[in-house]
Amino acid sequence: MFTKTHILTAVVFVFSACQLQAGVIHSTWIGGTQGDWGEASNWSPAIVPDNTVWTTYVVSIDAYDYGIAVGIGQRYIIDQLVCRGDVTLYGPWYPVNLTLTEDGLVNYGDLYTANLDFTGDVKNTDGAELYLFDFFSAHGNLYNEPNATIEVTGRVMDIVDANIVNKGLICASSNGGLDADIEFLNSGRIELFGGEVSGDIFDNNSIGIIEGCGSLDSDQMLNQGIVYSVGGVLNIHSDGSIINTGVFGNKPLAILNISSHEGVDNQGTIEVNAGGGVAFDCNLVNEPNAVIKLLNGTLAATTITQKTGATFEGFGGITGNVVIDPNAVIKLTGPTNIVGDVEIKEGATLDISDGTVLVTGLTTCNGGTIKTFHGTIITQGGTSGGICRRIFVD
Repeated sequence: MFTKTHILTAVVFVFSACQLQAGVIHSTWIGGTQGDWGEASNWSPAIVPDNTVWTTYVVSIDAYDYGIAVGIGQRYIIDQLVCRGDVTLYGPWYPVNLTLTEDGLVNYGDLYTANLDFTGDVKNTDGAELYLFDFFSAHGNLYNEPNATIEVTGRVMDIVDANIVNKGLICASSNGGLDADIEFLNSGRIELFGGEVSGDIFDNNSIGIIEGCGSLDSDQMLNQGIVYSVGGVLNIHSDGSIINTGVFGNKPLAILNISSHEGVDNQGTIEVNAGGGVAFDCNLVNEPNAVIKLLNGTLAATTITQKTGATFEGFGGITGNVVIDPNAVIKLTGPTNIVGDVEIKEGATLDISDGTVLVTGLTTCNGGTIKTFHGTIITQGGTSGGICRRIFVD
């Protein structure tokens, strides 16, 4: 016969048992060099890590002595995954989801991933290397810490509704790409070997470096750091504006192509080296205190506008119309071909030295000055407007 005391004791016992089952389980891989996530025998304790109402999992895969490859065949939900050493995580031929509800994926070693879709943040820590093969997406922020490396191959990898923050090194090889749905923040180094990086907003910080050949795409770009094309063609495109307060340039024999629906505002430096060039498929404005260095390469734009207080010096090739604003100066210090029109406004100066400048388009002088020192100008396309003030210096 059960008394009230017996019943109360039974209830307390059941409640206590439920409490014992609830909480966080720290799960460790013991499945050897290769195995399936869904096999309980591969884990200690021998339970497949997959959150329930009562139990959540913090999972560790430690591969200090040998490489470990873990196959993930279906969706699992855990609090956090920590990888150390040489670890490979892979889905089947189609991508599967691993949801990380609390602290995301943290990599301390060499982590290889393929055909996986992560929900949660991904952090690649100081000194770690993250290799993204085939399909990779993360519904969370991707952090690459100083001295860490991310290598991207295969298809474009998506960071969905989130940001990429790079303070280390990102390498994107041919046909590989990394796309941030919101913002790509670079204060580290990005090397492109035919690959692609993109973000709705792309911010290359003042200590950020981007080099190589491939493509960079955005809706809006601010370059405060250094961007060089190296070893081929680097294409930069923005559906909105591009503002440069850092350096845009090409290394010798390389080409930097830049296009923007709203034009490019140069407040920094544009460096145009020999054997290649920097081409803007839009208008280029060289703002006060900004610099264009023409170092025997070719500078191209729809229209190049030189503002008062800006520096434009060197020699080589110029393709596009050139407008020199009042009181502004362009100094051409060697043989230069200008394939386009030239307009020299009142008080403006075209300064030519040590070579011949050939203008294939129309030269319009509206109260401006052409100054020559051991140099000449050939206005092949004819002249219009008022008479240019000519200064000849011996």
